[in-house]
Amino acid sequence: MRPITLNNPSLQKGPSSSEDFNKLRNDIQTDITTLFNVVNEHEDTIATNMDHVIRENYFLQNRLLKLQERVKELENDYQANSITGESILNRSFYHASSITSINPNNPVNVDTLHGIVTPVVVKSHDKIAYKNDLGEYILPSTLEVSVYESTDVEPVDESTKQLQYYAIDSTGINKAFDGDKNSFWVRQSETNENKCVTEVYGLIHVKIPQEISNNVYTNTLLLHPSPEYSMSIMDIQYKNQNGEWRRLETYPTKIVSNVETPVEIEETGKLVFSFPKRQVTELQIFIKQPYWFKHDNKRIFMYGFQDIVVEYREYSQDTAEFVTKFSLEGTDRRFANVEAPLITTPIGCPPFNDYTVKHELYFDEGLTEQFDFSTDIFQTVQAVYVKTILKVAGDQVPILREIELPYRYEEIETI
Repeated sequence: MRPITLNNPSLQKGPSSSEDFNKLRNDIQTDITTLFNVVNEHEDTIATNMDHVIRENYFLQNRLLKLQERVKELENDYQANSITGESILNRSFYHASSITSINPNNPVNVDTLHGIVTPVVVKSHDKIAYKNDLGEYILPSTLEVSVYESTDVEPVDESTKQLQYYAIDSTGINKAFDGDKNSFWVRQSETNENKCVTEVYGLIHVKIPQEISNNVYTNTLLLHPSPEYSMSIMDIQYKNQNGEWRRLETYPTKIVSNVETPVEIEETGKLVFSFPKRQVTELQIFIKQPYWFKHDNKRIFMYGFQDIVVEYREYSQDTAEFVTKFSLEGTDRRFANVEAPLITTPIGCPPFNDYTVKHELYFDEGLTEQFDFSTDIFQTVQAVYVKTILKVAGDQVPILREIELPYRYEEIETI
């Protein structure tokens, strides 16, 4: 914002015309009014953001507490069931330091925001927003987003045996699609304490604009909940070009009474769903919020998203490689045998196979001394290097979240 009021030298040197005087007064009034409007806008934004930050901090603290409890469980389990001389080292990818080196001729994409490693993304086609020449995200007027809600005390539809949803105000929902990392959409659902609501369910229905991209396919969905780790994703479905509703192919499921049933993804963090390319015309995201805050004899349920991104990603067909170091340095142990790595793929991503993911074992960082997995090691080796090779196979894109390295060790004999 720039003031429109200009310095008028004639006011200090002598009489000025009434026209100049009136213009000066009007400009000053305009500047003061504009300033107050900006201050009021910032005051409202700060209050909203601070309230959101406080609530998000609660869920982060809750998440931290549960992770600490999980660590204790794993420590107790390890002490009770560990076999002397055997252990596991692991590396996740929320920090780039987990990767020792990347081959510049065969690079990989390290996404620390989602904690994953993938082949290089050559091009990405956003299916909802597009960037202008200034790099700003523009939402088309044809974007249609509707929000529906229900609770665990609502009656069940007898014909579908599902909860009955009702439409709610979706003002501000476009903030979840605008590409702005500083904006978010949050729904605040209030119920009276005497209604005894313990869970609120939400349904976000998106009609995908068809004129954004010449590419008709979609193969990636990013979900960034807000507040993070507070709510559950219950299911994700899409409508194809034939008007048929299908569950996202990589959404986790289980068999209940011989029926494939979606698995609840609890306390959801940032998610990446990667699936075979499909023509997606509409999208439905089912969510649940089991946590609430009490205020003035009301239960306040909050759920929402910072980002919902629908896109088609083109991956490089070239081999991608990276090296991970596993070390016992600083201990009195050495590697006696190293088993083949175990790979963890993220929720919502396809499984891998021996063609899309391969590993090689080396004793040195320069990768000159290769060794076979599951072979006894007699040298005093306290660090090994695992080269991981990724390869796209059609719609099969290898996406890794963690590498575990089982090994046997021996104490280093002192001389």
